[in-house]
Amino acid sequence: MIRIFNHYVSRTGFILLLFEMFILHAAASATALLWSGSPRGTADASMTGMLFALVNVFAMSALGLYQQQLREDLRGAMARIPPAFLVGFVLMSALMEVMPAVDLGHAASLAFVLGGACVLMTRLLLFTSAQSDILVERLILIGAGALARECLELAAMRDGPRRFEVVGCVPMPDEERCVPVAKVLKPGESLLTLARRHGANELVISVGDRRNGAYPVRELLDCALGGVRVTDAAAFFEREASQIRVDSLQPS
Repeated sequence: MIRIFNHYVSRTGFILLLFEMFILHAAASATALLWSGSPRGTADASMTGMLFALVNVFAMSALGLYQQQLREDLRGAMARIPPAFLVGFVLMSALMEVMPAVDLGHAASLAFVLGGACVLMTRLLLFTSAQSDILVERLILIGAGALARECLELAAMRDGPRRFEVVGCVPMPDEERCVPVAKVLKPGESLLTLARRHGANELVISVGDRRNGAYPVRELLDCALGGVRVTDAAAFFEREASQIRVDSLQPS
């Protein structure tokens, strides 16, 4: 279950999920306490707020708002959030029918409007903040040759809401090094250990020749199973530069 969660939810998405659960819980709890001017128990309001937050976070997750590759711009978020809250409204209405303790009263629509506005404001602040470290993806390049140098240059050119920080490059034996010495990571640790120690959430395979017996297939598999994304250089260029790099495609 943890591996599945790590595969579909990025570090950025997880932080967003926690923060948006908090603001949705606050919005629904306040509405449940104040609806129609009638006093309600704090415990009931808190439970209602928690279910409200869980239902809406589930709906937003289903529409990909916390996906692993968080490539949404502000327009994409604006397009997905209203349908997600519509799904949440339907689910929450069904819950209120079968669970009498869960009740937002006649002000249920107010809770959804308030919660939706808070989520939209959160996304607005997040995607318009050029200095937001939450959107910095930390990469480790497997290889230190010419292809790794091009990946470094592409990562350095990325600007805007989603940026990259290349932690370093893991050199392969008998490979001509074309990257700065400062970017070469010292050997001796497994790739999964390196990724966890440096907080990297993606490994980009930028090795030109994979026929070498030292190519770390087993370690890359351990990283994939441990929740660290493993991406081929060709897929990285296609994803970030909208280019198909024929010279980096592998016959396998």
